[in-house]
Amino acid sequence: MISKFAVLAITIFSLLTLQGCGGSGDGGSSSSSEAVLPYCETITTYTDGITITGSAQYEYRTNGNGAIASPKPIRHAEIRVLNSSGSVIQCGETNSSGNFSLVLPNNGASATLHLTSRASNNNVKAYVLNNPTNNSFHSIPVVLTMDSSKSVGMLTASATGTLEGGAFNILDKILDANDFLRTETVNCSATFSECTAFSVAPLVTVYWSPGVNPGIYVGGGVVSFYIPTDRELYIIGGVDGDINSSDTDHFDDSIILHEYGHFLEDVYSRTNSPGGSHSGNTVLDPRLAWGEGWANYFQAAVTGNPVYRDTFGTPEGTSGVFFNEDLESGTSDTPSTTGEGNFREFAITRALWDITDTNNEGAGVDQVSAPFSEFWTVFTSSSIGFANTNFNFRNIGLFYNIQSSLTGGSDWSSVQTGEKQRNNETDYSNTLTIGGACGATAIQAANISGSQPENGTVANSNQFASNDFYQITHSGGDLNLALAYNTSAGNTADLDLYLYSNDYTFGSSSSVLGSSTNSINAGQTAGSETISISNLAAGTYMINVNVFTQSRLGASTTYSLSVNSQTACPN
Repeated sequence: MISKFAVLAITIFSLLTLQGCGGSGDGGSSSSSEAVLPYCETITTYTDGITITGSAQYEYRTNGNGAIASPKPIRHAEIRVLNSSGSVIQCGETNSSGNFSLVLPNNGASATLHLTSRASNNNVKAYVLNNPTNNSFHSIPVVLTMDSSKSVGMLTASATGTLEGGAFNILDKILDANDFLRTETVNCSATFSECTAFSVAPLVTVYWSPGVNPGIYVGGGVVSFYIPTDRELYIIGGVDGDINSSDTDHFDDSIILHEYGHFLEDVYSRTNSPGGSHSGNTVLDPRLAWGEGWANYFQAAVTGNPVYRDTFGTPEGTSGVFFNEDLESGTSDTPSTTGEGNFREFAITRALWDITDTNNEGAGVDQVSAPFSEFWTVFTSSSIGFANTNFNFRNIGLFYNIQSSLTGGSDWSSVQTGEKQRNNETDYSNTLTIGGACGATAIQAANISGSQPENGTVANSNQFASNDFYQITHSGGDLNLALAYNTSAGNTADLDLYLYSNDYTFGSSSSVLGSSTNSINAGQTAGSETISISNLAAGTYMINVNVFTQSRLGASTTYSLSVNSQTACPN
C-alpha cells in the first residue's frame, strides 16, 4: 500500500498476470505544485465583433497500439483565446460534432486560440493535465488575426510526434462513460425506486504525458492508477521517453475506463478494497476482487465490447499485447468449487458482463439480460445499496444478497451458478450469532497448483479454502475470542486465530489487532487459540480462522468459536 494514499491501480506485466493497487512512496500530488488555471467559461460580448469558426478532431490507434485510425471529433472541450499579452479575451467549447464558433473583437490584432484537453460542462467534467507539479493542460494552438470573420479550419491532435491525440482520447473516453451512464439510467426510478438517474460526474483530474510512467510519482512500477483521496487518475504515457516500444495506455480504452470505474466507485458507491497485487488466475481478497472485477466490467459495458485489453508499443517500434481477455469465452480465473468465484476477479467480471449483456448462453451459464440500471441501483443506493455506510467488507456476495431483495429485480442465479458464486456472505464476512448452540464448522486447506501454492505464509494463504472470515460488531470494552478445534481422524490442520481492523490488509501485521498462533504436531487431534484485548473500541472487526500450512495442509478439521465465553454461531 502507498503510505499516504489508497491506490487502486492496474497494470499488466505478463499474460494473465496483473500488477497494481500497490507500491510504496508518497502520492504524486503531495509535492509542491502550480495551481491549475481556472476553467475558461465566461463568454464576452463584442459589439460589431467577428466570428471565428472551426472544427477539432483527434487521431488514435486501433486496438490500442495498431494503425492510426480515422480521426474522431473532439467533443465538448474547452477553448481559450488569448491576446498578444496572454490575457483571455474569449472562452468557448466544441460541440458534440467537434465544431466551434466564437465572437472576437474586430481590431486587427493577433490572437492565439487554444483547444485544451479539459471539459467542465453538463456532458463531462475532466481535466487531462501533464503532471502534478506543473498542472498544465495539453492543447492545440492556432494563431489568427482578428480582422474579419473566418474559419481556422480543422484542428487535429496527432497520434504521433507530440502525441496530443493521447490526451484527447483520454478525455473522450471519460465523455463516453458519462454518456453511457446517462443513457442507461434515464428514468430508472420508474423501474427501481432506489435508482437515481445519472447526470454528469464530478470533476476528475487525469495526469498523462507522452513518454512518462506515472509510477515514478508513487515509487512504484510501470502502472496506471487512481488516487481516491484526490480524485486523480494517472495514465501511462510510456517509459523514459519511449512511446513506441514501451507500455502506454493513452489509446488502451480498457485501461482508461477501468481507472475511471474506480473513480465512479469512489464518488457514487463505497469501496473497502485494500489494494494490492491482483492476478487473472489467483484467489484474492474478495474486497479487492470485487473492486477490480467491477472496473473490468465497467470498461466493457461502456465500449459494448466484452474484451479487456492492454497493449505496449506501436508499429513504429516493438509492439504487442500484455493482456487480451474475452469476457464471453475467456478462461482466466476459472473457479472450481462453489463459492470460489466470489474470490476471483475475472469470475466477477464475467458474471457482471453476463448479467447485463444480451447474449444468453443457456441453462446453467447465462439466462440473464438485466438492465444496467438494476446494477446501478444496487451499486449507488445510499439506503439499500453499496453506498449505505452501514455496510462493511463490501464484496460480490453482499452485492448479490442486496440485489436478491431488490423490488423488481431479475433472477441472476444462472450466472452465479455458472461462475460458482454464492449470493451471500457465507464464505467471506459472514456474521455471527452470539449465544445459543450450533454445530462445529469444518475447514481444510487447499493448494492451488500452478498459480498460488500454499507456502506457509499468511499473506499467500488461499483466502477461500484455507481461511474463514467472520465480521463482528463490538460495542466496546474487553473482547475475548476462543477457538477450539479437533479431528477424530488425526493429522489435524494447525489452525490460528487473528482479529483484524475494519480496513485491514490480509497478512499485514499492521492490520492485526490480536493473534494466537499456537502450534500442534501432526499426531495431535486437538488444539486451541485465544485472543484477549482490553478496552477495544466499539466498531466492526474481522475474525480470521487461518490454516497454518508451513509444515502440512492437514485433514478436514472442525472448530468452534466463542466470544466473551459465549458460543458464536456462523449465520
